[in-house]
Amino acid sequence: MPVVAVRWIDSQNALHMGDESSLEESLTASWAWVDVLEPDQTTVDLLASTFDLHPLAVEDLVHPQTRAKIDLYPESLFFAWLTPRHREGDGVVVDELDVLLGTKYLITVHDQRIAAIDHVANEAGKTLRSGADWTLHAIIDLQVDATMPLVDDIGDALNAIEDAMLESSPRQQDLRDLHQVRRQLVRMHRIVAPERDVIHALARERDVVSEEAYRYFLDVGDHVARVLDSIETYQDVGASVMDVYLSAQNNRMNEIMKQLTVVATIFMPLTLISGIYGMNLLVGMWPGPLGRWSFAIVVSFMLLIALSMSAYFRKKKWW
Repeated sequence: MPVVAVRWIDSQNALHMGDESSLEESLTASWAWVDVLEPDQTTVDLLASTFDLHPLAVEDLVHPQTRAKIDLYPESLFFAWLTPRHREGDGVVVDELDVLLGTKYLITVHDQRIAAIDHVANEAGKTLRSGADWTLHAIIDLQVDATMPLVDDIGDALNAIEDAMLESSPRQQDLRDLHQVRRQLVRMHRIVAPERDVIHALARERDVVSEEAYRYFLDVGDHVARVLDSIETYQDVGASVMDVYLSAQNNRMNEIMKQLTVVATIFMPLTLISGIYGMNLLVGMWPGPLGRWSFAIVVSFMLLIALSMSAYFRKKKWW
């Protein structure tokens, strides 16, 4: 069964709390906040009939959203807010919060416990008396503030990978870690990028957002923009770290190829001499192939050539 918490402010500015059975009573209040955890179809239908919700809004409550969005209706607005968080083994996962905001109600629907909801609910006496728009602001502000530490943690991991690639020979594990961090940043960007527009669109709805709350929603929008800027900065850093890795690999390959080229060049004259002495022509060769010291002389001469070329290449710093 879903958990339904109802809180409402009456005409004397007194706070009341109840559950699903209190929905009808909350309609007579100045405004009500209904929070639903793990909703089922029956509860969604009850909300729709009680608050006369638009059918499209009801449909959005039932189906999960892949990105933040806002839809405007004559008497209310619906928006979906996605908050990224880190889960061990899964990387970045998303908590979805669906919100319906009207002049006399605030409805929040979510499939998992959300720390921001719990925090605002614990201080409901102070927050609810300010109105539905201020209660919503308190929730979204906490959601945005929870995103920044996650971005900073990803940035710290990226800096550690960069240091590892600069201080030593890059490893395959460093490359795998880098790909994982970059995937997390891409996912974070897809989540956060639409939310700035959602906040700005929400703040402009004067029917449900007061003039004073409007300014505070714009401040939340600035926080979202700051988070987005950090994500984009770390994405650029990730691309730079990848360039560092590829450059290190190319430099390492160039060094190997240079050393192999030097070795092959040293053996070229040695191969020529051995090829000449491998011919079936004996007349005119010096030293003669049948001489007592011929082998020692030829090998010594080959060693002299190899050492001379090695010394020359070393002087030129070719290896």
